[in-house]
Formats: sequence, structure tokens, C-alpha cells
Amino acid sequence: MKYDWKDAGEEWSAPWGTSAAQWGHAILPRIRSHVPTETILEIAPGFGRWTHYLKDYCRELWIVDRIGECIEACRQRFASDSRVYCYLNDGRSLPMIPDASVDFVFSFDSLVHTKRDVVEAYLGELGTKLKLGGKGFIHHSNFGEYANSFRERIPQ
Repeated sequence: MKYDWKDAGEEWSAPWGTSAAQWGHAILPRIRSHVPTETILEIAPGFGRWTHYLKDYCRELWIVDRIGECIEACRQRFASDSRVYCYLNDGRSLPMIPDASVDFVFSFDSLVHTKRDVVEAYLGELGTKLKLGGKGFIHHSNFGEYANSFRERIPQ
């Protein structure tokens, strides 16, 4: 199924009001002790909803996505920012990222759409891409496992 990017991913922040509200109240407080830093790697940025904020917290931001449409949208959106580097990949490996070069890795609201083997492949890659002492914030919600649970279906 091809995703319709008409809202550029902003629709996923609707429960927060805006992406700015979600960034400021949910994400930044969780990563604040790790940024700013030299190099950030963002996996699966979509149309750059979080890239927009991350770029201000590093010297270089490398973004990697398997969807050509997403990388092209980010190339256009961040064309004037010399800190942002955009790469298309196979959705599971990071050959374009030098080993031991990443201070902080970030992925939010993206890996929930992939299968376990993809997440495992990325985690294996990150073992070689992170600098010694490098950190990461990788979001993978399992809320869907509970939303349709028996308890949720019982009327109150």
C-alpha cells in the first residue's frame, strides 16, 4: 500500500495539536541530555517532520529513508541547509554512513511500520555506526497490541 503524503506526516501529531507541541513536550525532554552533538543519524524521516527540529542540534544531520519520494521531499525542503545530508537506502542497511561516525541516532513514528527483521537489521548496523559512547532514541510503539485487547472491547 502506497502512503498518501498529502499532509507530509503532520497528521500523526494531530493528537498533540502540532508537531511543534509534540517535539517540545514529548520528544525533546527525552533526548535533551544527548543533544546538541556533532553528528545525528535519523532513520526513516518521512518528509522531515522531526528533521526540521533535529538539524538545529548538530553540526551534521544524516537522514536515511528507503522511500525515494521521502528523500526527494527532504532534499527539497532542506536544500538550503548545509548540515542536512539525505540518503536513499534499502530500508535495512546503512552502507553510506561511515563506521564509528554517529553521536546520536534518532527514529520516531517510523519503525512502527516495519517488520521485526527490519528493526533488527538496523540495530545490527547501528552497532558499527555509533561512536564509542554514542546514544540513540528509537521509538517503536506496541500500542496496537493493546488497543484491540479483550479489556478494551468490554463496555464500561
